[in-house]
Amino acid sequence: MQMKSQSFETLSVVVPVYNSGKTCIRAIESILKQTRAVSEIIIVDDGSTDDSAEVLRNYFCDLLIPIYIYSIKNRGAAGARNFGIRKAHSKWIAFLDSDDAWFPKKIQLQMQAIQDYPSIGLIGSLTNMKAFSQFYLSSEIRMKHISLHKLLFKNYFQTSTVVVKREILCNVGCFPEGRTHAEEGDLFMKIAAAYKCFLMNEVLVDYADGKSGFGVAGLSSNLWLMERGEIANIFGVWQRKDANFLMVILALCFSLIKFIRRLLVYSYCQFSHGHR
Repeated sequence: MQMKSQSFETLSVVVPVYNSGKTCIRAIESILKQTRAVSEIIIVDDGSTDDSAEVLRNYFCDLLIPIYIYSIKNRGAAGARNFGIRKAHSKWIAFLDSDDAWFPKKIQLQMQAIQDYPSIGLIGSLTNMKAFSQFYLSSEIRMKHISLHKLLFKNYFQTSTVVVKREILCNVGCFPEGRTHAEEGDLFMKIAAAYKCFLMNEVLVDYADGKSGFGVAGLSSNLWLMERGEIANIFGVWQRKDANFLMVILALCFSLIKFIRRLLVYSYCQFSHGHR
């Protein structure tokens, strides 16, 4: 069991759960194994139809760290995260999806970076997602500033890597509810338009055992819905007047090119598997 530090700013962790009580245990245990303790864990059972909430209550019934388990009517991952944000008491908030896990030094390294760079409003890290991490790890830069313009062309932040100041979420709004694809990108763009966002050049999150970011099981398997979500995010930037017309058009064109590439890669993989 981790010991509480006397010198760190408070941090709440929000974990949305849907029919994943047993698999979520791995995720929550990764929080408990952090070399720097968190202040509280907020688990939001998003209308599960199984016994997820009961399983978690029984498994984590005796912890030194406060753990709160709420059961709500199904609202999707965005709604569950927003509920958790409203229940959080800490200055900083981190998110962890139920099928991901943190490596032990994640919080320690990110909170140390926040101390070293007081202007940080949001900080993310790399994951073990295939190809993505290898590209950035080749660089010697430890911290990369991610501007809104960069986010228009690539979402550098996977939700389970992010630590964000709670005050910022109150100022810009939380995750857009009613959407199931790319909704986190909209929030990150709103934050990047007004605050400093950084990416740590280090793998700190196990992203669903290193699966690819698209074309596999789960919400990301529907490539067209993913693309529609990205396009909606770009139009949101335009409606808020956070980028000029030319930048928005370039971002839309680049997004469509990425979509075509994803389709080709997915089709090739399907073809290859079918001929084994």
